[in-house]
Amino acid sequence: MVIAIDGPSGSGKTSIAKLLAKKIGFYYCDSGSLYRAITYFFINQNIDIDDDLDIKKALDSVDLVYNIDDNNIYLNDIDVTNKLRSIEVTSYVSAISSIKLVREKMGQIQHDIANNNNIIVDGRDIGTCVFPDAEYKFFLDADIKVRAKRRFSEINQGKYMYEDILEKISQRDRTDKSRKHSPLVKAEDAIYIDNTNLSLEKQVTQMIKIINN
Repeated sequence: MVIAIDGPSGSGKTSIAKLLAKKIGFYYCDSGSLYRAITYFFINQNIDIDDDLDIKKALDSVDLVYNIDDNNIYLNDIDVTNKLRSIEVTSYVSAISSIKLVREKMGQIQHDIANNNNIIVDGRDIGTCVFPDAEYKFFLDADIKVRAKRRFSEINQGKYMYEDILEKISQRDRTDKSRKHSPLVKAEDAIYIDNTNLSLEKQVTQMIKIINN
């Protein structure tokens, strides 16, 4: 079974998906971290994202492994899990995620992970493009100022102001919603949850009731 959780940056997808997976005994896959990992790789390899041949060569050369047992990500056998939330990766991930070749590669990886597993996958196009036939789909959202505060607490490294994070969140929203390939949009059959004022526990309880009905 696949449970898809979509939503914009800072909407709490990862925290909710992890807690829900723990509660119902499913594996969890953070698709956003996959895109962050390939973004980290592109940055370090100085890949020209305007050159399809350069992109294809990079994607063919990289060995990206997602371990669903511990949610760690390996690039060419190196654990990069703790390097994926930097402000640099955050700044470039939207642009690199919008590349069709990248999305196709990441989509295949997600399907490989979900094969023969009960899994919860969160992202921005899970219920619309990656797993359109997912048994359950949720779309999480929250006020942008609340989302910015959450992300600020998550990635603040002592030199970034809340206002900077708010602007980056706003810019990411615009990019994700307007991109040509797999834009951020609520699937028609997804259940919308505004979690601006909801705790993690209340959201998960609500989702479990829906799944069990």
